[in-house]
Amino acid sequence: MTKMTKKLVATFIDYENVRRGLWRHFQKRIPQDISVEDVLNAFSSLADEIGTFYEGYVYGDWTLRQQDAREIEKIQKFRIRMALRSDSKKDRTDPVMNFAIDDFFREKTTIDHIIIGAGDSDYCEVVRRGNRIPKNIYICAISLQTAPELISIAKAFYPVEQRLGLKPIDPNELAEAMAKLDPEQIKKWTPLVHQLSVAESRLPYVVRSHFIKQYLPPGLGYGDTFEQVMITLITAEGLGLIEFDRIPNPEDQRPVKTIRLKKENGMVTAILASEQK
Repeated sequence: MTKMTKKLVATFIDYENVRRGLWRHFQKRIPQDISVEDVLNAFSSLADEIGTFYEGYVYGDWTLRQQDAREIEKIQKFRIRMALRSDSKKDRTDPVMNFAIDDFFREKTTIDHIIIGAGDSDYCEVVRRGNRIPKNIYICAISLQTAPELISIAKAFYPVEQRLGLKPIDPNELAEAMAKLDPEQIKKWTPLVHQLSVAESRLPYVVRSHFIKQYLPPGLGYGDTFEQVMITLITAEGLGLIEFDRIPNPEDQRPVKTIRLKKENGMVTAILASEQK
């Protein structure tokens, strides 16, 4: 009787690709809205459906996301791998992870099933190389930002948002929500919501004073001085668009004043969703 060979599955995850995609298309942040563990479990459970999860490698610039890195290292079978940004702050995960996958092909010759957690077309060449060996390459990424060519050359494609139970906002529901809102209020608050959304996509948390100084210039119409802008933010908080908080600074544990969008607010939801159309 022939002994069955265990079908081992490795995963390579472009952390920033997944993180930015969840925020851009679903307004969900890691770890505030979706835990690091839930995101990684989406990949490990898929690996176990394909075969047996061997190990996961998560790539990112961990000098910027030290807390996320610590959370990843606590999760069984996952390992962080560094992909430092360039001097101009450009994300360099794609080339670093591509080389790592290529090395893995040669070093782990008995592992023929690999999940790539990214949707950039930059990964097409490494998938083609894997196909020629041959390896079975699967893509698990945000469907709305995954290159069609990448999907076409992979063995299978799995939308990560489905595995996290997320659904994009229905266009008809969005139109109805927008119709119920005051157009003048939407016009007034859209720049603020947009700027805070950008800040949240870049930073693990948004310090209130930093947001005022760096993201709300006088030309946006929210005030010419720090005090005037602060009054505007207090008004936005009263409307339920934003929320103030205090958190311990990771460096010295002293409390810092933070600000975040309240995505459950109807106007915030409508503005963010309309930007994705």
